[in-house]
Amino acid sequence: LPTTITLADSAAVAIVAAQYAALTETQQALVTNEDVLAKAEATIEQLQAAAAKDQQNAAVAKAVQQIIDALPILITLADTAAVEAAEAQYNELTKEQQQFVQNKHVLDAAKVTIAQLVAEKAAADAAQKANEAAAKAVAELIAQLPVDVTLKDAAAVEAAEAKYNELTNEQQVFVSNKDVLDEAKATIAQLQTEKEAIEAVIEA
Repeated sequence: LPTTITLADSAAVAIVAAQYAALTETQQALVTNEDVLAKAEATIEQLQAAAAKDQQNAAVAKAVQQIIDALPILITLADTAAVEAAEAQYNELTKEQQQFVQNKHVLDAAKVTIAQLVAEKAAADAAQKANEAAAKAVAELIAQLPVDVTLKDAAAVEAAEAKYNELTNEQQVFVSNKDVLDEAKATIAQLQTEKEAIEAVIEA
């Protein structure tokens, strides 16, 4: 028998064991290295038990591996629950079972992607809130303009327009009453034209 016993030696050990068992007690007493056979049989038994355990662990891990395989290639925030569920199933495995999950890197990559998307969404939401707040301040200025604009309101209209122009394109989108400002500007321009016409007639 080889010095280092492996599962590949199971048949050889079994044959030797059978041959030893077939001996009479007198003959067995003449075998001086029976302990080698005993150790070999114990080793085979341990290896078989370990192999059986590995097989069980691999079967449990396979179920989790299939869950990870089911995750989409392109991860979006809509997949957050699925990724979290896959991670929960993985974490329930023992360390021995986790070693049989061959696609753990896929789960790790999905988690990183989700974290990035969450951070990006948070930043986008914060930016939108800031844009809405800036736009709201300008919208309130426009709302304060009188319904019937006169030349006396020219400064107020110009101030509102200046504030609107200070906004970024993204912020201007949130100014819902821009049409009111446009109408006020048009009215002021028309009144100014009429005033200049009247003054011209008087001077003539």
